[in-house]
Amino acid sequence: MESTVSQTETQYFKRFPLLSDYPKKFVLKDGREVAIRPMIKEDVEALYDFFSKLDPDDKMFLRDDVSRKETIIKWGENLNYDVVLPIIAIFDGKIVADGTLHASNYFWTRHVAEIRIVVAKDFRNLGLGKKIVSELFFNAVKRGFKKVIAQVPFHQLNTIRIFESLGFEKEAILRKHIMIKGKGLADLLIMSCFTDKVIQNLKVSI
Repeated sequence: MESTVSQTETQYFKRFPLLSDYPKKFVLKDGREVAIRPMIKEDVEALYDFFSKLDPDDKMFLRDDVSRKETIIKWGENLNYDVVLPIIAIFDGKIVADGTLHASNYFWTRHVAEIRIVVAKDFRNLGLGKKIVSELFFNAVKRGFKKVIAQVPFHQLNTIRIFESLGFEKEAILRKHIMIKGKGLADLLIMSCFTDKVIQNLKVSI
């Protein structure tokens, strides 16, 4: 199932002032070009296909059961960019990465957002993960969030490096917090970045 974005859909994003610059093009380290844009309802089939092709080890650390098509359908039916902003990357009509920015559900942490990211194996270590995380982070900045966090299994070193390269720091380790099927318990790393620090660094560099 292919995922494309038509001229009509391009106009659709212009309805959202903070998303009006999508879709975007991004060239990977190997020269391939991907399109990056928010998910729309018509992406459900392509997104389910993307998750279906992930290795079991990758699916193990996702919050939702993406093996059930009903999960993806529900996402499409309940799209609300103010609550969850999903950003996808598309190559040759196929979704090859999916990242999300989640606003906090709680009043006392309404200044906090969380980033989640998963990239197809054939598109890793090519700069795509970092690009998606960057897009989500700067959307958080534009929306006025003061702090952005990421929860990463402690052994996922490449993902940790991506967040560190963007200014995230290790904030806490939750010991034996993740239950891995057939492998026991594992630690979870909480990483965070304060947006005002990034904004200040950008002002200095200008």
